[in-house]
This record gives sequence, structure tokens and C-alpha cells, in this order.
Amino acid sequence: MKATELRQSILQAAVQGKLVPQNPKDEPACELLGRIQKEKAHLIKERKIKKMPPLPEIAENEMPFEIPENWCWVRLGQLTELITSGSRDWAKYYAPTGDIFLRMGNLSRGKFDLRLDKIQHVKLPKDIEGMRTSVQAGDLLFSITGEIGTLGLIPDNFGTAYINQHTAMIRFVTYEKNKFYPYLLLSDYAQKFYNGNQHGIKNSFRLDTIALLPVPLPPLEEQHRIISKVDELFALCDELEAEEEKLDALEAHFTEYLPKAILQAAVQGKLVPPNPHDEPASELLKRIQQEKAQLVKEGKLKKEKPLPPISEDEIPYDLPEGWMWCRLGEITNVIMGQSPKGDSVSACKDGIEFHQGKTLFTDKYLALSTQKTNAPTKIAVANSVLLSVRAPVGAVNIIERDICIGRGLCGFNTFCFMKPHFLFYFLKSMERSFIEQATGTTFIAVTGEVVKKQLFPLPPLEEQQCIIAKVDELMTLCDELKVAYTIPVVPSSHNNIIPFPATQKEEETLLVARGDVGQLSNEAMQAFNDLFAEDEE
Repeated sequence: MKATELRQSILQAAVQGKLVPQNPKDEPACELLGRIQKEKAHLIKERKIKKMPPLPEIAENEMPFEIPENWCWVRLGQLTELITSGSRDWAKYYAPTGDIFLRMGNLSRGKFDLRLDKIQHVKLPKDIEGMRTSVQAGDLLFSITGEIGTLGLIPDNFGTAYINQHTAMIRFVTYEKNKFYPYLLLSDYAQKFYNGNQHGIKNSFRLDTIALLPVPLPPLEEQHRIISKVDELFALCDELEAEEEKLDALEAHFTEYLPKAILQAAVQGKLVPPNPHDEPASELLKRIQQEKAQLVKEGKLKKEKPLPPISEDEIPYDLPEGWMWCRLGEITNVIMGQSPKGDSVSACKDGIEFHQGKTLFTDKYLALSTQKTNAPTKIAVANSVLLSVRAPVGAVNIIERDICIGRGLCGFNTFCFMKPHFLFYFLKSMERSFIEQATGTTFIAVTGEVVKKQLFPLPPLEEQQCIIAKVDELMTLCDELKVAYTIPVVPSSHNNIIPFPATQKEEETLLVARGDVGQLSNEAMQAFNDLFAEDEE
């Protein structure tokens, strides 16, 4: 149940006398009503309020639920000093400063706080009569056209303000100037009354109809207990709603975030269990260095300047035992692209396939280009990884054939039988980091120095194979999940209002995952269970 539904359940329990326990020592509501009637008679006698027409008795069919023994049913008009609508034709008095002129846009749906982000001011001439529509602390404003029943409670020390003709003002007698009635008028019970009593094409609501609303009147002391409990529970609902908004935001991008979370777990060594019998990464690095040295000796690789040692401040997270931090330039041959001469590139020429940038990148493997060059400059060999290093930065692909690369690309050739896939997944996880390290004014680019110095979490070779297999499996399931998310979920038609019990009862709270996962295969469900099993231990 969402926070909005929970609030309605709380209000329904409150107006039915089921939210707080009754106290037999409380003054019964019928005696409270008698005191209210005496106060109103006194105000009428002193000509402070006008005498209202008598209201009809409440019929049995107007009482939709039972109320506690010390409560009583009354009409709203019996509890008020004044119910009136606002002033007409005051647009001519609008001014950038002056008294506040409250309109429907200042009222709230689902709460009774005034919305004061957009306030209209008026400057009234001295001879205009405005006292009837001048608000006081404790007045409750109520929209009577368009969207019926939006509310606004006037707080203490609000200052001089008036209302317009689309808004009604309900002024309760002194005893009843509290938040019980604003809460009552927010309830689903009151909303049903509004819906059944609207008139005209514009959905207007007459002032005399407001006075006819049957009200379940609690003892005054119980009203205060109800207000305190509703305030407390609504504060918790606000917290719940804030978490719902976070969850909704996450859910809206879930199929986007999940692959990123999988990649993050993969490169941090959290996706597959380590094998203590695997050769440690330190030994793998030694073999890579030996292979690179031999290639330099044979003239197949240029000798490069040593890269700086890794300081503790650079290390972003701890790695599992058997892994080690190194730099990309240490474990790969980094090839920064260089475009061949323009007249050597054509779809008609014989030669090697040419790629200037990421135009033909796919989700994983580079698509075939019709452009070829007979004067190649920089060659990325088959089973290398390509990184887009300029305009835009960060996209990654694997190549399955030798190609010539232009200035928009960088190639990584691996050693010691390292498959390119783990490097590919690592670089995908680093897209945002490369963008942040890029420089330039006309367009941004990443330099070869930045690429070579990039830290790389090197796992044992055997564990790399396990990680690649698991990521491939989970990415396939992410694709299934993405398809499942596009299938609409048919909303339930049952009533979501909780029937609050009269006595307190502890109930087990169940957390229910949202969304329809019925479209996922059994293999998909098992894989996700395995993935998150660690969180349940």
C-alpha cells in the first residue's frame, strides 16, 4: 500500500472512532454540541454572526458507518459561525504588493497546507467592504468550483488576506477551531459526499451543501487525541512517501541501473567466489611483463617509459585476495589512433578496413565498415578492445579482425592469453570516469597518458574467465527483464483502504516486490536469486 492510500486509511479510521481508544471520562459529544449551540446563540444575540436557516435532521441512510457510543452525528453547519464564498471582480485591484488574495491555486489536494509559492496581492480602496471575506486564524478554505474539496487552513499570525469567489471559507466556533475537521474533510468519506453533490457543467458546490455534510462528532478531548495520532502517523507517511519517490526513481531506471551494478560487482571481485588455487594476479602480471619485454626485444613492440607507481591515495576500493592494482599501460599495448591521409580512404579502394570513431559501435562487437585504406597508420589487431577517446568519449567495443583506427579511437591489445572481454566490461564500467577526465573546448578528448595511467583491477586469469561467463549470463537476463518491464501490469480493482480494527493488533508486515516478473524464465529467476543470495545471509 502506498503512502497516499495509507493516509486515507488513517483518516477513515479517525472519523469512525477506530484510531484511538475512547475514554469513558470524556465529556460526551452531545454535551459538547449543547455548549456549541449556546455559544452560537450568544453570538447571534450580540449580532456577531447571522442566524442560519435550520438544518434538517440526519436520516438513517445518511449515516454510512457506526460511531462510538459517546460520539454523535451532526451537520457541519451546526459547528460553524460562518460559511461564505469570496469576493468577485477583484482583479481590478491586483497589485505587486498589498494584502494577500487567496485563490484556488493556493489550496492543496490531499493536505490542508496553504501553497504560497504563487501569491496574488490586492490594494483595496477605502470604501470597499471586505470584512466578510477577510480570513482569520483557524478558518478553513474550501474550493467550490472545478476541483471540489481542495483545502487550506489559515495559520496563526497570517496577516490580512481575502479569498476569491471560487473559494469558500468555513469558520468554526471557538471550541472546534482545531485540525479534526480539516482532517475529516480530507477523508474518503467526505470526498464521496462532494462527488455526490456537485452541480452544473463546471462542477460547482453550493455553500448550503457544505453545511449539510453529516459529521461524526467526537468528544473534544478525543478530538485532540485523534489529531495528535494523525499528526504522528502522517509524519511517518511523509517519510514513506519520500522513500517511495526514491524507489519510483530507481524503478523507472531499473533496467538501466542493473547492468551497471553487475559490471561494478564484476570489476570489484564481488560477482563470483574466488578460488584459492588460482594463480594470483601478481604472477600473471610478471608473465605479462616478460611477454612484453620479449616483444620489445624482437622489435615487435616499442619500449615505453615506465609508468608511475600506484599510491594509496589513488586506490578507489579494496580488492579480493589474489587480485592486484596495476595500470592499463602495464597489462596492455595501448594504441592511440591516427587517421591516414584522406585520399587513401574510400569505399572503392582495396586495403584494410578503416574506422575513424565509434559510428559503427554496437552493444559489444564492432560492425563492418565499407571504408578502407591502402595507407594504414595505426592498426588494432583482432581481439582487441576499442575505446572512443574523442567526441564522444567512453564508448567501448571488441573487434574480431584487424582494422585501421583513426584519432577518435584507442585500441588495447592484451597479453598472456587474456581474453578481451574482462577488459571490455571494465572499460564499460569506467565510461563516466573517462568523460570526467576528458579535456578540450571545441570537443572533449582523452589523452594517451590518461588512458595508460588508468588504474586496472587485475584478477587471476582463471577468475577472469568465470567473471566473463557470469556477466554474459546476467546481461542476457537483463535483456529479458527489460522486455518484461515493457509489459503493462493490470491494476487491481479491489479497495485498498485498510479496515482498521477497533482494538490494537500486531500483524506481520510483508514486503512485496513491485512489477510483473511472470515473463522471466526459470533460469532468469534462479540466476537473480543466486546473485543476491549473499545479501540474505
